[in-house]
Amino acid sequence: MTRRTEAEAILARYGSDTVFGSETFPAFIRPMRFQGETGKDVPGALLCSYVGPAAHKLSVGGTVTSGGADYTVKRCETVLLGGEELFVRAVLAPLSASAETDVRLERNGKAFAHAESYTAQAISNAEGVVPWGERFPAEIAEGTVTWKITLKGLRAETGADLFSPGAFDIAAERKDGTTIYSGCRWTLLRNTGGPAAENSCIMETLAAERREVASANG
Repeated sequence: MTRRTEAEAILARYGSDTVFGSETFPAFIRPMRFQGETGKDVPGALLCSYVGPAAHKLSVGGTVTSGGADYTVKRCETVLLGGEELFVRAVLAPLSASAETDVRLERNGKAFAHAESYTAQAISNAEGVVPWGERFPAEIAEGTVTWKITLKGLRAETGADLFSPGAFDIAAERKDGTTIYSGCRWTLLRNTGGPAAENSCIMETLAAERREVASANG
């Protein structure tokens, strides 16, 4: 019996029926918090860990259903040992907690990374106009406005390079519509480290334009 077969046998015996796409299979889904914690003030308490069979791959942004609950896939990867695929592990967020915003980075309409959250600041380079010989400005001259976007929990798609040159878009999708920041270029990229945030980054970007797109169902 191979290690993969052993892992599949454990999942089949103890896992719960799970649906992803059109496929149904056994998997483990557990809250990422310790026994006795309320979850209200515990970082990551609304997230769940997932372990499923290697034959059923997940994709970031997809929906997993198990036990009557729906989850969004935030991170996922296939675990290998000695070149053999053993199982798929992932971090899920209940749709009730994650449905507010789906944040993705796109080039040419294709997502190359996803973020768990973001903040946006409008920055203007307006300056005071000081008349000759005066100490104080008589008015504030209109300046251009750019947007500073800070992305947290950033995860690149498999094979994507976050350091690639060129502008990109940030799309923050909600039930009622999507906010799109276009002409973005990153100014800072920092790995947060730690086993629970492996390969997770914080990115600061500047965006040239912001626009709102209403939901098709709105």
